Amino acid sequence: MNKLLLVGPCWSSDWTIKYSGIGWPNMLSNDFVVTNLSQTGCSEYKIYLQLQSVDIHAFDAIIVTHSTPRVFYVKEHPVHYRDPLHKNSDLVYNDIREASKKDKSLLPIVTFFENYIDLDFMQFIFDTVCEKIDQTLQDFKGKVLHVAHFPDDINYTLPNLIKFDLFPKHRGLLNHYDDQGNSIVYKTLLEKLKETT
Repeated sequence: MNKLLLVGPCWSSDWTIKYSGIGWPNMLSNDFVVTNLSQTGCSEYKIYLQLQSVDIHAFDAIIVTHSTPRVFYVKEHPVHYRDPLHKNSDLVYNDIREASKKDKSLLPIVTFFENYIDLDFMQFIFDTVCEKIDQTLQDFKGKVLHVAHFPDDINYTLPNLIKFDLFPKHRGLLNHYDDQGNSIVYKTLLEKLKETT
C-alpha cells in the first residue's frame, strides 16, 4: 500500500497552508504518497464531489473523513472565498453568526439558519450523501476507512467507520486538535491501514 487518497472537511485538510505545525494528515505523508483533496469547512456533498473528481482506482487506500449535517452547501462562501485555508468552505452557523457581528449583510443568512433550516431535513440529506459516498466506493479494491470526529452525526451505517471523540479533550489549532490529539488520530489510522497490508 503506497498511494493514499484523503477526502473530507477541516478534520483532514492540510492546515499548513495557513498555520505552522503538523496535523495528522501531514503525518501520514511519512508513510504514504498522499493526495489530499479535503477542504476546510465543507459539507458532505463537497466530500462526495471530491471523490467524483478523481479516479479512485489510482489509489491503494482511501480515507473519507465525514462532515456534519449542520453544514449548508454553497458554491462560494460569502466571507472566506479569499482565505487560503477556508476558501472552499460551506456555511456553518456559528461561523456566519460570528462574522455577522462585523458584516451586517450576513444577518439574513443567520436568520435563515435560525428560523428556516430544518435539522431533520439536513440530517436526511447528510445521510443520503453518506450512502452515495458508500456506493461510490463499493467496487474499490483497496482499503477504505471512514472517519467521524462527531460520531453521533452519522446515522447511515458505513463500513470500517472509526469514531473519534477527542475534540473536547484535545482541542487545538491543527485539524482542530492539539499535538496529542493529532498523534492519536495518526497512530489509529496508520494501524488500521496497515491491518490489511
